[in-house]
Amino acid sequence: MIFDTHMHTELSFDSSEKITRILEEADLRNLGVITTEHKDLNYLEVGGFPIDFDVDEYFRRYEKYRSDTYLMGIELGLDRRYTDKIRKIQEQYDFDMVIGSMHTMDGINLSSRKYFREQDERAFYRTYIGYAKEMIQDSPFIDSLAHFDYPTRYSGFSELRYEDYEKEFSALFKTMVKEDVTLEINLKRPLVGDVYHSFRSIYKGYYENGGRYVTLASDAHVAEDIGRNFDEAIKLADDIGLDICYYKNRKRVLCDR
Repeated sequence: MIFDTHMHTELSFDSSEKITRILEEADLRNLGVITTEHKDLNYLEVGGFPIDFDVDEYFRRYEKYRSDTYLMGIELGLDRRYTDKIRKIQEQYDFDMVIGSMHTMDGINLSSRKYFREQDERAFYRTYIGYAKEMIQDSPFIDSLAHFDYPTRYSGFSELRYEDYEKEFSALFKTMVKEDVTLEINLKRPLVGDVYHSFRSIYKGYYENGGRYVTLASDAHVAEDIGRNFDEAIKLADDIGLDICYYKNRKRVLCDR
């Protein structure tokens, strides 16, 4: 079974979706699912509002649904000022999977279009990819690194290509392989046009640097988006030679297709 490893319900600040609808839709689509509610401890100072949720409530409300096809995860915002706190969170609770995300960089909100108007594209991307490497080194306890293309969605910059930042990407991917952190294929955007060519370039570069595993992630905030664009992602992974996986009890499991 293929697992969708990244999605949000009403416990995340940006979703009002019910867990029961998520599970009904997953059953219809014959998908396993992992809910990964947002927890960015630094975002109040960056974005002006909390991206947080009550983890105890999460387990109280959702653990009764846990099964071979529904697993419980979390999406932790990476920030070296909060590394000790997020390390304790992922140790304290019985998560199946822990995603690491970079919604911020050195105190900057990476969804701020105003910020990007003042940035040089190539200088920003070099800094961003280098920062991702530092975050993996700082938080090697995460299972996967989410949406590498997050700032591209808001910046208006060109799509990333491995060959344009080969030195930086190579260092990042080798660090991920060393720390056994999986690279997510985030499918919030369809794999067409420049997005497809960007993803193909980057995941091929990941493979060339020793990466062998990817997770599939709809990043759904409504039930109807579960598994979106997965057919294209599966084909891309197969073409490159990457194995699709998910995590259960914090252990990598290869998807049986």
